[in-house]
Amino acid sequence: MDPDVGRSRVVSSSVGCVLGGLTVAGLYTLYRATWEGWILPAARTDAWKGPTLLVASALVVLVLYVIAVRTGDRRMGDWLVLGYALPLVLAAALMIADEIFLMLRSRVPQNLGLKTTAVMPHRRSNHVG
Repeated sequence: MDPDVGRSRVVSSSVGCVLGGLTVAGLYTLYRATWEGWILPAARTDAWKGPTLLVASALVVLVLYVIAVRTGDRRMGDWLVLGYALPLVLAAALMIADEIFLMLRSRVPQNLGLKTTAVMPHRRSNHVG
């Protein structure tokens, strides 16, 4: 394998990973979560921001893919798309795993021998004195 081919694949997949990572980071900052880890839905006025970020990000990757295909380096475009998909798939898997963990933790029966404790939020006292 030619070293330049390997280098172009690494660079294009790295660019895709950066674009996918920026998309995941942007979505993470748009949605808040409770102290228990549950994700809160966006307010009605902000509900358009998440899908717009996803569509804009996908369009950037699509344009870069088309440019790569038109210049004759289809493999580079393929690696760009794979690199872009990797952070999105990993973030989705982590979110699903977290939700499953929270669901299982809240429904574990005591008769299995697993000890569960209720976690109470730390409350600030507004009492002065």
